[in-house]
Amino acid sequence: MLILQFKLLVTLLFLLISPAIKSLGSNNTGQIQENEIFRISYREALEYALEHSTEMQSARIDVEIAASNLWEITASGLPQFDASANYQYNFRIPTQLVPAEFFGGEEGEFVEVQFGTEQNLTASATVSQMIFDGSYIVGLRAAQIYRELTRQTLERSELDVRNKVSETYFIVLLSRDNLSIVKQNLSSLEQNLAETIEIMKAGFTDPINVDQLRLAVSNMNNRVRNMERQYEISKNLLKFQIGYGIDREIELSDSLDQLFNRMLIESDIDIEDDFNYEDHIDYRVMLSRQTMDFMNLRRQQSFYLPSLTASYTYQQMAMRSQFDFTDMSRPWFPSSFLAVTLNIPIFSSGLRSARVQEARLELHKSELATEQVSESLKLQIAEARSQFLNAKEQYESERENLELAEKILRQTTIMHREGMATSLELTQANDQLLTTRTNYYNAMFEFINSKNDLDKARGL
Repeated sequence: MLILQFKLLVTLLFLLISPAIKSLGSNNTGQIQENEIFRISYREALEYALEHSTEMQSARIDVEIAASNLWEITASGLPQFDASANYQYNFRIPTQLVPAEFFGGEEGEFVEVQFGTEQNLTASATVSQMIFDGSYIVGLRAAQIYRELTRQTLERSELDVRNKVSETYFIVLLSRDNLSIVKQNLSSLEQNLAETIEIMKAGFTDPINVDQLRLAVSNMNNRVRNMERQYEISKNLLKFQIGYGIDREIELSDSLDQLFNRMLIESDIDIEDDFNYEDHIDYRVMLSRQTMDFMNLRRQQSFYLPSLTASYTYQQMAMRSQFDFTDMSRPWFPSSFLAVTLNIPIFSSGLRSARVQEARLELHKSELATEQVSESLKLQIAEARSQFLNAKEQYESERENLELAEKILRQTTIMHREGMATSLELTQANDQLLTTRTNYYNAMFEFINSKNDLDKARGL
């Protein structure tokens, strides 16, 4: 029996503490501890940046502000209800002079009279409604266009963030792979140096060959340290762009060859497809701005129109000699009135005319800017296609050069081990490979940039 009770007690305790354990576990879900390495793929980096980058967060806030602004303008044309209460205490009741003849006195004399009480309380409620206002109608339409403009700006920010993160992600991959290969070259040089030292001790080579390899190893060590610093800088840039803490660790899970080969396959798609600049986000943004300027012109013109508003006010007033307003047996004096206000603009000394002319000129500037953007987009797509084709051809050429340089180094290494090539020739072959590899990575980077620029020019 005692054992059964103990088991029931343990079970009950477990049921009580299990939600707390789950909550602790859920708090850690989706959060990377500071000492934990954040492994992220290319697609995950793009998604993370779209969610956490400051640029995207700011753009989303602008959309929310535009939505609030639209409701603010909408609400200004809906019925408005206000209530107020006014308490007044008269330290001294104002004195008025009244002709004495009103009270049976002589003509020409005045009697001092005090009207009112020391304690006054007035409670009122007012309902007002805009009946007609041309600027309200135009402003409401302008607010809707502004909200659409912020959404388009959010779309353009998304494209910019994707472009930046994509470029930086490939830079980090290039730096990582290049650093790895340079470290392999360093290891190979160190091995050749050790072998050459043994050969020199046996008397089969000159000390100068050892010195040549030692110099090459020293230069390679400097290159490795420099590339390690560049690799860290590029990772910090990526963390900054995606909105991840710079002081936290990050590791890229994708490989350069895999992503780049995928990009090569995508680049084989016909890039000469029809380009419609009217679908481009930059052109649509300019059209929205042009419409905004048009609505501003209409708003300035609407100030020539009359406006009509109506309001109804109801109030109760209590006048007391003492502060006893809670005594409902004492009288309250009601009053109410309806007011209709018609405002007709007549003469403004040219103020309204000047504002209309200014708005008309701003609209004309927007029309010119929209036309300029359309022509600029056509020029950008043509230039981006040309640069993309050049970068692709350059990459193909540098890839062939890299294969030749690797072949030359392999043959030179074999010849050096067999005593048919000097250390200087081996060092020159190794330097030639490093130079060719640098050119290869530069060509790869230019290809990636040109592909991103082409996608951006096409509005993708």
